[in-house]
Amino acid sequence: MRKLRKTGTNVKRPASSKKRASLAKKRQSRPRRRSSHPQGRKKLFVISIIAGIALLLIILAIFHYAQQHERFRAISIRRSCTQRQSEITTMILGLLFKEGYSHQELVWRTHGGETIISLKSRRARTKKIQHALATILGSRYRHLKVVQGGRNELYIYCGEILTHKLAILRLKGRKEVRVIPSRVGKKKPSTKGVKVAIVIDDIGYNLHIARELLNLPVPITLSIFPYAPHAREIAREAQEKKHVILMHLPMEPEGYPEKGKDPGPGALYVKMSVEEIKKQLETDLNRIPWVCGINNHMGSRFTCDMKGMRAVMEVLKERGKIFLDSRTIAGTVGYKLAKKFGVPTASRDIFLDNVRDVKKIKKQLDHLVAIAKRKGSAIGIGHPHRATVIVLKKLIPEYMRSGITFVYINALTR
Repeated sequence: MRKLRKTGTNVKRPASSKKRASLAKKRQSRPRRRSSHPQGRKKLFVISIIAGIALLLIILAIFHYAQQHERFRAISIRRSCTQRQSEITTMILGLLFKEGYSHQELVWRTHGGETIISLKSRRARTKKIQHALATILGSRYRHLKVVQGGRNELYIYCGEILTHKLAILRLKGRKEVRVIPSRVGKKKPSTKGVKVAIVIDDIGYNLHIARELLNLPVPITLSIFPYAPHAREIAREAQEKKHVILMHLPMEPEGYPEKGKDPGPGALYVKMSVEEIKKQLETDLNRIPWVCGINNHMGSRFTCDMKGMRAVMEVLKERGKIFLDSRTIAGTVGYKLAKKFGVPTASRDIFLDNVRDVKKIKKQLDHLVAIAKRKGSAIGIGHPHRATVIVLKKLIPEYMRSGITFVYINALTR
């Protein structure tokens, strides 16, 4: 039998036993991890609470700031709307006048901080007016909005504030008189003595269209820019053919000097002194000495300025010229001052071609003739557009056959 080995200190251990012994020794030498202390957990909890409160305070501060900002913004918009209310009213009335509505069809007043405008017309269209107002006002004032309040009412809000009410009443046509069949048929209204004056503005840039207008079979008054390239040439030809012409005098508009608001060379401005206005007007009139008078190009600001228009009337009175008020704004004082100074004057009834469309220009021309039949005379202002020339060539012979008399503008000044 094999003899058993003696156990002792000098007995060699297997390698695996040595490895286990060294690992056990290392484990004993490592410091034991302390279990998480209750005080540390409490500290962490307090920090979390403080961070949550701080975050809540920050959120509340941001919310409060947003509320204050919105409040100040609303106050700012309200102040701006209050300051510009009369300007907005002028724009609304100007748009309605450009659409062909007359002073007799419009009434406006301010009540309780709101401007109430009443329109009574046989041809009023609420949707059409709403679209036109939204386009014009929205392009200039971003806080304005036009809302249909009732069937025939438009509300204009500046921010959240109601500033204008437009009440539109469409009048019905007059009742037709029944005619007994055995009697003579319905008699057509007489057009004897009905006069229409057509003025074409912005002349001087297109020589070909100007000559077409001069060759029409009825009197057409051309209004010529004083510093246009073909101004003097067209004026000479008109004078040789015994045509009456006007000077289309540039005047300062509302919004100048914004883009697209420059009236052009030779213009009259509100900032000018009386002497400067008179000198500039004399210079302009000397450019085309054959004109019988002037009408304003733009001028929505200048024609409302009493000082400037007085100076204009003094020069026109001295030189024996007439004044046609183009009425580019409701608040113009031109017509009243001309009457006061004894200057022969007249006022435009409608614009013919705000929209360059043959059908729409034809409607405007028909409306002009209807006004003339009602009042005895009417004045329409157009521009040298191809569509305008087409309509005039086509319709003038028909109106002449119906008895309408076309005249130069000086025949209707008083």
